[in-house]
Amino acid sequence: MKHLVIALLAMATICVHHAYGYDQDIAKLNRFMQNKSNTASMQIFREGRDFIEAQNWQRAAEKFNDFITGYPKDKDLDAALYWYGYALQKQNRTDDAATALLRLIRRFPNSNWRNDAQALLVVMGRKAEVEQAIQADNCEIKMLALQSLFQADQERAIMIATESLRTNSTQCPGFPAAAVSMLGSQGGARAVPLLLDIARGNPDMKLRLTAIKRLGEQHNDEIIDELIKLYGMDRNKDVRTQILRALVESRTPRGSAKVLEIARAGDDLAVRQYALRYIGELKDAASLEELIRIYDADKTPEIRSQILRALAERDEARAREKLFQIASQGDTPELRLEAIRRLGGHGRIALDDLIKLYTTETNLQIKQGLLRAFAENNDPRALAKLIDIARGGESIELRGYAIRRLGEKEDEQTVNQLVAMYDTEKDPQVRVALMRAFGDSKQKSALHKLMTIARNDPSVEQRKVAIRYLGQSKDPEALKFLEDFLK
Repeated sequence: MKHLVIALLAMATICVHHAYGYDQDIAKLNRFMQNKSNTASMQIFREGRDFIEAQNWQRAAEKFNDFITGYPKDKDLDAALYWYGYALQKQNRTDDAATALLRLIRRFPNSNWRNDAQALLVVMGRKAEVEQAIQADNCEIKMLALQSLFQADQERAIMIATESLRTNSTQCPGFPAAAVSMLGSQGGARAVPLLLDIARGNPDMKLRLTAIKRLGEQHNDEIIDELIKLYGMDRNKDVRTQILRALVESRTPRGSAKVLEIARAGDDLAVRQYALRYIGELKDAASLEELIRIYDADKTPEIRSQILRALAERDEARAREKLFQIASQGDTPELRLEAIRRLGGHGRIALDDLIKLYTTETNLQIKQGLLRAFAENNDPRALAKLIDIARGGESIELRGYAIRRLGEKEDEQTVNQLVAMYDTEKDPQVRVALMRAFGDSKQKSALHKLMTIARNDPSVEQRKVAIRYLGQSKDPEALKFLEDFLK
């Protein structure tokens, strides 16, 4: 049937062109243009039509391409794609024409121009691509038909889906996965043996993963036992990860116990990290305590990092307490810095702890990590703390680091504070740090301050630095200043 449709399309197009040719095409285009409103997009379409009538194929293609690029959401985009392809084909640009026509077919399967596009593609020798498009439509319809049959006659639908999977037909690539999914969601206990068989060893990995997912949704301890056995026998990471996800989503005691076992001492590091992530998503007190126990017992950096991520996603005081404990007393600077970064997004309560930690901390790297956390926090107190550190009372290195983070804020008020800070600052290194922040800023007040320094600063060295940062700016005003400076 499919080949007959394609043959008829080709014959119809050839006959039309022999009998009517170009006049027939123009007549169809003019009928389409009747009663069209005089919008900006339609004006471009009309200009394209005029060039088609004049057989100026290059200008016609340009006009329809202008329509396509300028109005990608227009209701007549499908028509523009067809006539763009038509004009390209007239120039023997068959590859470009095919691209436009195939885009029409794939994006607008119900378009009135689809049959014309398919027929033109066949005439251009693109029969195989037309076949693929028709096959995709037929496959989609088959999947919808199976879904409807499940709703109307479940027994018959199970029989047909089972038979299609046993025959392993490849005519519709997406149909087997859809059949497995429907069997799992609507087939009940009758579908379980087939799903287990697919999960254990089907050569198609997509089918295996789909079957595992649907088995987990059965919420049945016997099925969970089978999945646990499969986890022990199969070393494929994708299969194990999917089983893990199914165990979590099953919400059964046996499934949860297995997930905890894998998280504590699984033999695959990546799968253990997945297990910890799923435990973190459970959002109950028991799972939180389990995460903390695993962190205390396991020194593996990847495992600890995954737990820190999970703790940061919990909006609970106990999770914040553990994060703060690690931030202040963690085994390594790396862990402490990660805990600080995670706490930085926990809002006002965590910020109080981080500010207190800054006052007692002596490690430079940790202090810089705290400054970074302040900069990433939207609380006004975090900004005030950064400004306080930038102004004084700390080492030059920390002051410069605070200024750099403030410069990244990019808001006018913060930049204005940095500009005012420059006028009262005496240390040359801090002044250079401030000028660097001005150079990185997009605010005009920062640019104007660099100009003032370049003209009038008592220090020749400071003026040189200001000139250098102005030279790195792409702002036209800075370039004009440098030109005038050279006169």
